[in-house]
Amino acid sequence: MGVLVDTPPGWEVRVKRVEADVDSARRLAVTHAATIPLPAERGDFGSGIVERLGPDDVFVALLEYGEEVVGSNLFAARGFPRDVGADDFDTARLQVNLPGQAGFQRFFTVGDRAFCLYVVIGAYRNRARLARKVRDLMESVEVGARDE
Repeated sequence: MGVLVDTPPGWEVRVKRVEADVDSARRLAVTHAATIPLPAERGDFGSGIVERLGPDDVFVALLEYGEEVVGSNLFAARGFPRDVGADDFDTARLQVNLPGQAGFQRFFTVGDRAFCLYVVIGAYRNRARLARKVRDLMESVEVGARDE
């Protein structure tokens, strides 16, 4: 799928293909990474796993969107976000608010591919240390051409 991860120690990573839309044979990548085992059944934004995060754990979703949004206002940022910092996390940036957790979300374009990076950390109070874990993972990710 053109998403390569040199998995750092302590992480589990899985990439899956999803249909771009009902009428298309085109596939998009959904990449999940976590510092705990990834359950077989989980939602794109981490339902089924974020509930299991401990205070030192992280869940990352890298979700590809269709070519029709590449470079649009929402996806205008260019390049892969590797600079995630402690101040990027907020308790109000979660798909589902769980006590103590915080989230981060950024939309961007790499080449001709549009992505959303969504991160959940197990404890807001640990955000400085957990942001370093996220940066370590982000440094190991490369986005290239999509395998069709």
